[in-house]
Order: sequence, then C-alpha cells, then structure tokens
Amino acid sequence: MAAAAAVAAALCAVPPLPLLLLPGKLSIRGNQVLEDGKPITMHGINYFGFNNAQTMVDGLWAGKTSLTKDFSTQVYRQQLLGFNAVRLPFSFRDFNLPGRTDYNWCTPASEDDIRKSVTPPGVDPYAKPLPKPRVVLTVGNGQCNLGMPNNVFDRFLWVINLYARAGFKVVIDNHVWLEDPTAYEDPDDWVAGWTRLAAAISKDPVSRGVVMYDLVNEPDNKKIFWRARGGRPSLATLYVRAMDSIHKVQPDAIFVLEGTGQITYAIPSGDGFVTDAGVINSFKTQVMKTSRYEITGIEDPNFFFKALLAKPYAQNVIWGPHFYAQSVIPFALPKRFMTPPGLFKRMSDSFGYLTTKGYCSGGKCLKWPVLMGEFSAPHAGAPGDYATMDGLVQYFNNAGAGNDGRHTPISNWFFWAWNDNTPDTNGGIVKSDWASIDWSKVNWLRKIGLRPWYL
Repeated sequence: MAAAAAVAAALCAVPPLPLLLLPGKLSIRGNQVLEDGKPITMHGINYFGFNNAQTMVDGLWAGKTSLTKDFSTQVYRQQLLGFNAVRLPFSFRDFNLPGRTDYNWCTPASEDDIRKSVTPPGVDPYAKPLPKPRVVLTVGNGQCNLGMPNNVFDRFLWVINLYARAGFKVVIDNHVWLEDPTAYEDPDDWVAGWTRLAAAISKDPVSRGVVMYDLVNEPDNKKIFWRARGGRPSLATLYVRAMDSIHKVQPDAIFVLEGTGQITYAIPSGDGFVTDAGVINSFKTQVMKTSRYEITGIEDPNFFFKALLAKPYAQNVIWGPHFYAQSVIPFALPKRFMTPPGLFKRMSDSFGYLTTKGYCSGGKCLKWPVLMGEFSAPHAGAPGDYATMDGLVQYFNNAGAGNDGRHTPISNWFFWAWNDNTPDTNGGIVKSDWASIDWSKVNWLRKIGLRPWYL
C-alpha cells in the first residue's frame, strides 16, 4: 500500500510544472500541415462533453479513481495509446450553463493501474518502460481536476491549454448537429461567439499555435447548404463571415471546413466539396430523399472556392470531411459509392483532388491538406461495413487500388470517439466503465498509423 501511494504521489504532484518550452506552431504549406516548418501527421481522437450539457469532457463522473475521473489522466492514457491530437465538440449554449462540480473528488490511480489500463491482453505490461505524462497530473489530496475553473467558457480554455501543454494538436468544433442551433438561428451571435473564443485562445501563448477552428459540424444534417435555402443561412456566407472576423483577432488562425449539399453522390455528414462541372452535371436530375430533406442533384460550391481564393487566409484552410459506413447513416446511400472502386472515385472527386490538383481561380492555384474529422471502426454488429472500411484504409494509406493517383495519403485523422456514449458507432475507445479499452478499435486504427506505447 505504501509503495502504491508513493507511485501515485509521484504521478499526481500538483500544481503543474512551469512550461519550459512552448508547443510548436502549426502552419499550412500546400497540402501539408507543418509544426515549426516541419511536416507532421495528426492521429486524433474526438472527445465530447462540452456539447451535451456535461460542461466538461464526458465520463469524468464514472468510477471512483483518477483512472476515469481525472481529465489529465485521460489525456495521459490517450498519449500512451498513440494519439497526438484531439477534436473537442462544443456548443456555444453550453458556455452559459453552470459548471458541474461533481468531477472534483477521486482517489489517485497508481502507475500500475494506468499501465495495465493501456496494455492489451497477451502483452506484458512491464516489457517496456512506461512513458511519463507530458504534464503533471492534476490529482492530489483526494481531489482530481485540480485547477479546473467553474465557469464553463474558462473550463473549455483550460482543457485546450492542458492538451496543448501535453503536446496535442487541438481542433475545436462547433457541434451544430443536435446540440447547438446558434449558427442558423442567430448567425450574428454565432460569429460573435467564434470571435470571442478565438480572441481568448489567441491571448494564450501555449494554446494559440496548436488550435484549429472547425466552424460548422456536419452542416447538411441541419439543412445548411452552400447556398441559403429553406430559411437556413448559406454555409458559404457563414464560413466567410466567421473567418473574416476570426482573422482580424488571430491572423494566423487555421480553419477546418466541412462540406454539404452533395448527398446524392453518397456524400453526407460534413463531406461535399465536388467542384468538377462534369461530375456535378452528371447528377443534375437525380433526387435524394432523406428523413431530413430532399435534394435534386449535387450543389455546386465553385462560387465559395473562388471567394476563398481571394481571401488573405485562403491557404490557412484544412478540408475536414467525415466518413461513416452505411450502418451509421440513418438512410440508404447508393451502394455503388460505398465500396471500391466507386468509393475511391467519390472520395477523390470530393476532397482527394484538393491535395493534388487543388483549385484554381483568377490566376491563383492552391492545394490544401485534408483531415478526416470523424469516422468509426467496423464491428461485428454491422458485417456489411467491413468492405467499406477496408476501402477506407486503402484510401487513407494510398495503398493497392486506393492509390488512384488523385490524392495524397490521408494521414491526418480524428477517430469518433473516446467516449463510450456514442451508440450509433458501437461505442468508442473506452467501454461502458470508461476505464477498459476496446482493443478491437485500437488494433484497427493501427492499420492507419496509430502506434501505442507498447509497440
């Protein structure tokens, strides 16, 4: 007992040590994401809770020890599993809620507890030295999440800062899908909210250089299209207004943009960047009905791309499509585009070309990086998804038939999700106790570059 307590005390000393070196600064060069001028890859995890009234990343209510109840320990476990980036969904409305305070009490988990929690069955947890946490864990004196603000806006900034100090790159995502109607109910307030958030982040030298702004999550799911329709604002207008305003307070801001309006081509859920006139015309008379809307053809976003190229921040964009297999989508998609070779063509038509051919307008041509902002793993409950997800792996790796010559490898990605409470994707990386790991998902992510500590 004394030895375990000593280990826990060593791991959980507080307060956090001073940061000796600032995190590297992100920038964009062509189709690459750079850190201090050197290309990087982001292997990220979605971690929600600021979008569903938890007022903190979710799951910290589970269990009794810091293995589940302490945020910094979750960051450490994510680090050990090989993740180096995080995507944080949020709702502007949640910033107005009172912060939950039942996350403050826990007993410290020992180093052994943490080590075993991130080691799969059949692997000796002591075969390799356990890497140390990159930040001092916020646990001590029977408390966890030491230093966490009660104000939810400040708490969100605190979470971003801790991730940044732990070496993570951070995408923050306004989750308009189910939780936050601000973008389409009050666009002025939405732009002001983004500007306030970016201004606060820009004043933090630790966070500023590693945060990317994912402005509208899955706009098509809320009937937000490239052009205004049905009482909803234009996605193009929302993007330009927000980027113009954020650029004024943070000129080096990096934006993650999702697409819309092209579901007829089996492109839902934040995808939808087809600009080729031939492809657009080939769908001109096709009708797609879903439980949410009906659309004829696929929308033409060329007007937005042309407007973007005229902006001073045009290169500071990462395209952020999402991809899910049929079992996750609540309506039928054309099957020929859900498995290779149709899958590869529709991906390269939508976003792959942006990494190679790029886009030209007014004598200016740009290429950009792509990051996959959300996707999930295949599972036994949906055997029909396996061919689709095997194709996704080939496309990510530019391997086999997935090497179509039209895209670079998709090496920047954010898996959905860390959370267990995501039933449509058969849970996340953690299981229902928020301590155990779903090793089938981790092993699948190894196919696209994830490298846990024990390898």
